[in-house]
Amino acid sequence: MRIAILAVAFLITAACSRTVKVETDPATGKTDVDVQAPGVPQGWNATLSAVGGSGITGTATGTSASSMAHVTLNIRGATAGATLPWHVHEGSCGDANPPIVGSATSYPPLVVAADGTARAEAHVSAELNEAKSYIINVHASPTNLGTIVACGDYND
Repeated sequence: MRIAILAVAFLITAACSRTVKVETDPATGKTDVDVQAPGVPQGWNATLSAVGGSGITGTATGTSASSMAHVTLNIRGATAGATLPWHVHEGSCGDANPPIVGSATSYPPLVVAADGTARAEAHVSAELNEAKSYIINVHASPTNLGTIVACGDYND
């Protein structure tokens, strides 16, 4: 089946001057095949849900191309004045200690405004693999990274 998909993708690519991008998750064997114009970034998004009764929800959008990912995160329902670390992680919400994508220092913390909202942007030296699963975790504080207060699946 994969060969048939690749063959069709190749024919379409040849006819439309597009590239075929094939990515595989080595852990699961899941494969993703895209036909896209060269240099066009892949778009991603997430809807974050509160974890553990935190009341913190939000949205994230981003793009990934050329070994870089750009992510914008917006949250609401947080405590005014709080500083909340956040990261894109490989895995699924609820996974224990999922690895951070790129360097943890690439993610500036969210600083919550008086109305309970916060926004942050990150530029990460890593291209997301569409065959893998990613999440965005918002952590309780810089000294309590083990407690997740919001999480969402990052989808393409």
